[in-house]
Amino acid sequence: MLVRTRFERLEPEFLLTGVSTRVAAVGLLLFVTARAFAALAAPTIGVAVGLALGLRSPTVAVTIVVAVTGLVTLAVTLGAAGRLAILLVGRRLVQGGRYRDLLVVFGWIPLLVVVLVLRELSVSVLVPFAWLDGLPVAWFVDLALLGANDLATVDPWHGLSALGTVLVGVPLFAGETAALARRIWETEPVDKTAACGSKSLLAEGRLERCLIDRVSRPTLMVARARWLTERRVPRGVLSTGYVLLFAAVILLPVFSIAGLPLLLLIGMCLGLAAGIVPSVDPIGVEYRTLPLLLTTVDGRQFVGGLLLAALGIGLPLVTMVVLPLGLASAAGIAETVGVVLVGVAVCACTAAVCVATGMDADRDEFVPVPFFFTDVPVYAQTGSVSFVRLGAVFAIVSLVTLPAVLGNAPSVYEAAGATGLSMGAVRLGSLLLTVLVAAGVSRIAFRIAVRRFRTYRL
Repeated sequence: MLVRTRFERLEPEFLLTGVSTRVAAVGLLLFVTARAFAALAAPTIGVAVGLALGLRSPTVAVTIVVAVTGLVTLAVTLGAAGRLAILLVGRRLVQGGRYRDLLVVFGWIPLLVVVLVLRELSVSVLVPFAWLDGLPVAWFVDLALLGANDLATVDPWHGLSALGTVLVGVPLFAGETAALARRIWETEPVDKTAACGSKSLLAEGRLERCLIDRVSRPTLMVARARWLTERRVPRGVLSTGYVLLFAAVILLPVFSIAGLPLLLLIGMCLGLAAGIVPSVDPIGVEYRTLPLLLTTVDGRQFVGGLLLAALGIGLPLVTMVVLPLGLASAAGIAETVGVVLVGVAVCACTAAVCVATGMDADRDEFVPVPFFFTDVPVYAQTGSVSFVRLGAVFAIVSLVTLPAVLGNAPSVYEAAGATGLSMGAVRLGSLLLTVLVAAGVSRIAFRIAVRRFRTYRL
């Protein structure tokens, strides 16, 4: 805290007086180190003198002072370098919103993987703490008691290693501090000055070149605008956390108890998440531009654009994840392709149902609320209305996937196999039936969403 306060207070003075950044950084390190020594000098000398008298070894007082001095100096230089490194990374994350969003939204995944691996290997959480005895910090105890001769059980090599760590680490971290300070105070921009992340909604891109003869330009514009809006303020991406909660609390226990393949669960969850990202809360996302949309874009173009935005995310995502997993598992090629089709169909169905239910919200119910990653408030409904609506979407999509769930249950396809039917045909047929049901529900929800868009009143 002391290092951080001094850096924040003295940085403007360094820049105004024209002092060299390297000199200022080194001077600041010396100042903080002196302040730390001033606070620790009395207790350190008291402990050193007390142990020297108690152990009847004057040299232990010298080694204690050397150990504390080295440890404090190393801690100050390491702390200053770490603080500046965190500041530099923080500025980069603020400037690169996409990477920051990915870090915040998906940063829990490595921690979850580590916990699952430790649990799978039956490794106790207390095991890593046993490594602390071998860390260089513990060597300073050996260095402090090195002057006690044979009166204390210490490892001389650990003590000398601690001294070597100080002699090597302090210059290294001090140089790193000076380099980072120069990078932050002299070359790093204070804020973004150029337009970053802005793209034209009318310029032709890959999407237009692929679909310009099949999809109208307003529909493509709506899809492109939704992707750009989501990139700037990831409301839909953060809403996928509810998909994770729904899958962990409800779907995963059901699949585990019924013995259903996890590949189907992965395909369904990916399709559900991809469908929610561009279609959740359409009135709240388009709140400021809603009067313009209602007068310039047709209902089919608006709903079709959101559906296209969902498929543009879900189709590659489901294919790239499910297809390799299916080919690497015991599932056949036909069943893997069937799961991919189910995931894509669930994505389209989720998007259509989400837009249909979201277009039923009254614009007067939306109020400005603070949101992540932006200083500009977003518009959303207060209370439990949005959660109930999202729960309804989950319920409808779950009913749509019911044929695939039942057809892949061992009790169902084994019973069908006992009657002479092929078990593989039953499982594959249930997947195709789910695709057909999802297509029918998507068509109905699409028409409802278009009608609500056309009859919407401000």
